[in-house]
Amino acid sequence: MEVVLVVRVINTDKEIIGGYVFELDLPFVPTVGMKFKKGNSTWLWETKYGELSPGIEEVVYNIDEEKIYCLFEIKYFLVNSIWKEISQQSLNNSFELMQFSIHE
Repeated sequence: MEVVLVVRVINTDKEIIGGYVFELDLPFVPTVGMKFKKGNSTWLWETKYGELSPGIEEVVYNIDEEKIYCLFEIKYFLVNSIWKEISQQSLNNSFELMQFSIHE
């Protein structure tokens, strides 16, 4: 199953200030609250302050794309190079971020 991990970096006012995407194939469907880890030598959720351990906030299956999108929210920017950064100019109209509802 093709799964897209989508990360919203938010500030203390819950504004989106950054974003990341990572695609992978999984033999299962992820669920809300599930956490992902990657090996011992490379941290998936590495920041300049250490490693995070966020759980999935929301899961969406896009019928047209035939992909599952998993949303994570964090407060620090990631430093691991496996993530594709969503540019600042694209945050408001990023296809990946638009898969999810905005919670006020």
